[in-house]
Amino acid sequence: MNNPLKINTKSKSYSLEDSALYKIKSKRRLLSLLSLSHQELKSLLSDDNYNIYQDNTQEKPRLIEHPQRQLERIHTRIASLLCRIKQPEYIHSGIKGKSHLTNARAHVGPAPILTTDIKSFYQATHIHSVFDFFKNSLDCSPDVAKLLSELCTCNGHIPTGSRISMPLAYWANAHMFNELYRYSSERDIVMTVFVDDITFSGNKVTRTFKQNVKKIIEKHNHVMHPTKTVLHKENSLKVITGAVVGSKKLQIRNLHHESIYSELSQWMLIRDEDSKNSNIFTDQIKNRLLGKINSQGQIDNRFKDKARSIKNYQKV
Repeated sequence: MNNPLKINTKSKSYSLEDSALYKIKSKRRLLSLLSLSHQELKSLLSDDNYNIYQDNTQEKPRLIEHPQRQLERIHTRIASLLCRIKQPEYIHSGIKGKSHLTNARAHVGPAPILTTDIKSFYQATHIHSVFDFFKNSLDCSPDVAKLLSELCTCNGHIPTGSRISMPLAYWANAHMFNELYRYSSERDIVMTVFVDDITFSGNKVTRTFKQNVKKIIEKHNHVMHPTKTVLHKENSLKVITGAVVGSKKLQIRNLHHESIYSELSQWMLIRDEDSKNSNIFTDQIKNRLLGKINSQGQIDNRFKDKARSIKNYQKV
């Protein structure tokens, strides 16, 4: 069985100029960095190196483009190097110590909020944007930038199912995000980004602000998702990256409450059965329930106590 590949930052954080990917001017140096032969590199440039399938487990079917083992190894190597490059404070995805909750918590308060995301973000980040990042931001030679952009894309865009997708999508679109951040900061508006979810909060978040955000995004060849763009009024409850944001604190969504208490009731019924055959099923529900409760415990401490009592329960 193959060992699972993981992004490894080695707890490093440095500037673009200090990255091992910076100023690669020869194919030989690129091959050395990726531990590849010339022939191996050439064979990995084809889209045949992806397993492409449709994921129907979510509410909306999603096309997955997952690199096969050898290309996955190279993507993981490049992703590890990209994740060591320091990102702006407004980024909350893919960074140790940050999460969808820190992203939401940044907007707690009574001010109006604009939530939006980029439509088909990975597919809309085309190979030319990836090439520009490697050539202009990382100052690689044109031939090296071309090879890297071909290695890191599928069907002419960032793949939807690779470890490289999230960090590369940010860096290939950094000019857009930075322009949005400058525009927001000039108006004392807080902006955060979680993958392709962008949130703005502040007293100057208005319809005019929303229209100007839309213009900036379109200038960079992207589209604000028409049904996921919402301008929330001040003092209202808003759902931001899965958490309910109020004027004073984060709150747990009703659907998460309902899901937890439904499974809690199911677990309590099954755990008290005399049948030994129910043990495995009970443990499955218990583990799933603990996962949900621990997640919500990051929002409401009362759930941490509930998780402890369930974990320590012993049948008499």
